[in-house]
Amino acid sequence: KTMLELPGGQVVDLDTVKNIAKELNEFGVILEEGKGLNYSGIDSIVDNKVEYHRIVVPRGGEYNLKLADGTDVWMFADSEIRFPTRFKGNKREVYLEGEAYFEVIADTKRPFYVQVGEVKIQVLGTAFNVSAYREDQQVEVALLRGKVGLDLPGNEYVLAPGEIATWNKGDGLATLRKGDVESIVDWKTGRFNFEDMPLDKL
Repeated sequence: KTMLELPGGQVVDLDTVKNIAKELNEFGVILEEGKGLNYSGIDSIVDNKVEYHRIVVPRGGEYNLKLADGTDVWMFADSEIRFPTRFKGNKREVYLEGEAYFEVIADTKRPFYVQVGEVKIQVLGTAFNVSAYREDQQVEVALLRGKVGLDLPGNEYVLAPGEIATWNKGDGLATLRKGDVESIVDWKTGRFNFEDMPLDKL
């Protein structure tokens, strides 16, 4: 089951989150029917307190989340994201482990960062997929539209739409290539493409 971890360690089963929907609403978080949690109304709450929430998606699950700035995040199976309930200061930053697809709301004054282990991804407003499972030897970023910068240990890259960057955790080498980025995010719409995929990846 997909779980929401609140500050202080309280863990909530999101399959039964309706039980605490009232508490979430008072906090400015909306439970959107058939979609997931929506934090975009949180700035209407008077206090300026910033807390971190964490969503953990199990194997076989998926989850959609709207962050406080309106950015949409689709979480894939066996993944987790840690994020602030509201974005303050001159940047927006979240922490990912696993795989997720992002559609980031543009804000040139506050760049958006996704921290994935040693890799930091910077965006201003774009759509991209990140695959960074703990057990995998590589981190992969596929850009659908917009522009992202990758800050890797020892190197920095800028991706253009249609490009895929892969960083190997073992040897620290990075590659940049053109590819079918649309097929990479087919999982978001419930489709899976196995063309040219090695059997050990199925």
